[in-house]
Amino acid sequence: MITQLGAVTLKSGESAEILKITAPEPDWEEPVRSRLAHKSSRWHQPMSRALREGLPGLTMNFFLLRVGEATVGTLTVVQALKRPVALLQHVFTDPDHRRKGICSYLMRALQDDFLAEGGQAMYLGTGYDTPPFWIYHSCGFRPIGTIGAMVWVADQDYSDSYFAPAETLVRASQWGDWPLLHALYQLEKGWDLRGFSYGQFGNASYESAFCELEEAIEAAEAQQSMVIESQTSSAVVGHAFLARDRKWPDGPWVLDLFVHPSFSERGSDLLDALQLPVGVKIQAYCDDLATDRAALLQSRGFSLEATLTGQYVNGQGLPRDVLLYSLMP
Repeated sequence: MITQLGAVTLKSGESAEILKITAPEPDWEEPVRSRLAHKSSRWHQPMSRALREGLPGLTMNFFLLRVGEATVGTLTVVQALKRPVALLQHVFTDPDHRRKGICSYLMRALQDDFLAEGGQAMYLGTGYDTPPFWIYHSCGFRPIGTIGAMVWVADQDYSDSYFAPAETLVRASQWGDWPLLHALYQLEKGWDLRGFSYGQFGNASYESAFCELEEAIEAAEAQQSMVIESQTSSAVVGHAFLARDRKWPDGPWVLDLFVHPSFSERGSDLLDALQLPVGVKIQAYCDDLATDRAALLQSRGFSLEATLTGQYVNGQGLPRDVLLYSLMP
């Protein structure tokens, strides 16, 4: 669907128009992809699929600013259908058209549109304390820690209500969980070692990791990606999957598991939903303070194989031990 969002006058005096392209829209696949040629195939694959046929549970919108027939500014937003939580991606202005207010016009159009659709929170990642960081800050985004993660919320109580205790269900993950998983992994509280397979420590991004996981599932290098969903807010409050550890020839499967601290007792529901492979070694890692995670693993027959002393340094500059649990064939 193509929506005209209005005409604007740039700082240069040029007239421009803003369009919103809502996937699927096959005729726009090449024009949109050509704007992001500098991005890796990891980003192009979901973008192309969304534009051709759509992605389950996910809305992907492309905001374009055009001067005449030329597109000179773009941004992409991926948004969950059941709950208006979104990821802002791929903000780009042509070098020859910078300092004309293009990014500001696109951001204003995006935010107005998102609020009109009942949007609650929008996340992004950028370099901390860089010029883009301060541009987003001027648009109302605020930092989550000092890693370059930012969030813009319609309601300051969003996080408390979104992650409020509620009845839950366990289901297989889908593309619509992309922004919801990012919101979960960006929490400042909770286990520190959140994802071994794709490197989630502390309040970490899951933007690229979700694409990596989807690629691994298609290649049979990962399986059974399951989530816990709040039946009140539709928030994703837990996530688990199995992935091959290819650092070792014919290596073990790794169980990755992260649950919101308010829902830690539901972690057992996630493990109950997994069918652990038979006849292979399965490993799971947890930091030394994640005692509830360790207890959960032990309740499923995992035993402590090793303690890796001072294995990494956390975001506060402190060394942390890692506990390696294993389930032997």
